[in-house]
Amino acid sequence: MHLENPDPGTVYDVAIVGAGPAGSTAARLLAEGGARVALIDKAALPRYKTCGGGVLGRAYRRLPDIAHCAVEREFRTIALNFLDGGPTLSATRKEPLVHMTMRPELDHRLALAARDAGAELVESCPIRCITEHADGVTLESDTHHFHARFVIGADGIHSVVAKAGGWSDLPHLAPALEWEVTVAPEDFARIQGDARFDFDVIESGYAWVFPKHDHLSIGILSVTPRYRDLQKRLEEYMSRLALGDIVKIDRHGWLIPLAPRREPLARGRILLVGDAAGLVDPITAEGISNSLLSGQLAATALLESQFDPNAVADRYLSLLRPAVLNELRAARLLARFLYKHAGLRRWAFRRHGQRLVDFVADIAAGDRGYCETLLKSASYLKLLRR
Repeated sequence: MHLENPDPGTVYDVAIVGAGPAGSTAARLLAEGGARVALIDKAALPRYKTCGGGVLGRAYRRLPDIAHCAVEREFRTIALNFLDGGPTLSATRKEPLVHMTMRPELDHRLALAARDAGAELVESCPIRCITEHADGVTLESDTHHFHARFVIGADGIHSVVAKAGGWSDLPHLAPALEWEVTVAPEDFARIQGDARFDFDVIESGYAWVFPKHDHLSIGILSVTPRYRDLQKRLEEYMSRLALGDIVKIDRHGWLIPLAPRREPLARGRILLVGDAAGLVDPITAEGISNSLLSGQLAATALLESQFDPNAVADRYLSLLRPAVLNELRAARLLARFLYKHAGLRRWAFRRHGQRLVDFVADIAAGDRGYCETLLKSASYLKLLRR
């Protein structure tokens, strides 16, 4: 149900701040497990969210059925292009590798799935103050007070929950631009067939073109913090695409957290998930996969620990470490090769390009993990064998 005025006497098992993929997933699974849950978002849903909107195959399998309707287009082929004389590579799978969505619609459907499972959805309610007590947590907005046994922070990179819990700032924020570009129908028909990722457009980063329902998501990112010429690089990139007549451009920018917060991501009665925790893949800069997964793991930890404050944090971290944190650590090793050593990257993709793009496709599909590939010498040698 949509809750306009929560009963001030209600004590929730879990209050979740942020109704994005991580928060809504945790809310749905907790409610299905019998918990009393408040899912709180600062905005009215659906609300705009700057994002390329690509849901990888590994993430799609974690979506509830109601969210599948948010998919506008599917791609079974991904293309990696090296624009300064390097190879053009592609990999194709039977199942879609990328499902294109509009994030407002996706997030709204995930929140509705949580509501339908029994969570109480509270919209237009920015949390101003969070206070942890011996027996629970109090959350206050300008108009509402909430009391809960636990809190999940799913409120993005500027997390109010993380700040209240004493976490340090996210250590690595990468700048990104996404422009939603409407072109003439004949130009859109020419471009709409591929989801492409282009290198050698920007130092320590990449650019992309994702066709959506009736427009193109064209963007660029750099893993270098505070990169100054992002807009100039995106304009140059668009000129190389030969888009034809541009009807309209909607410009957006945001920051992507490419490393987790330095402290453990659960302490006391507070757990952090998704972008609030900094769980974005440092290679692809894609965060929906780990948002869904961390939301699932937070719910699992709470339910398995039966809301025991002495056990929940340790259980969450024990689940998060092998499934997410170790994967991110391995991914950061590969990200250094991909983004910081352009000469080595060019050599590797010229010599072993198809194996490497197949590896990227396997990661996107969820058929392979970074740890098993990069931290086992046999797998690594097989990946780059002559």
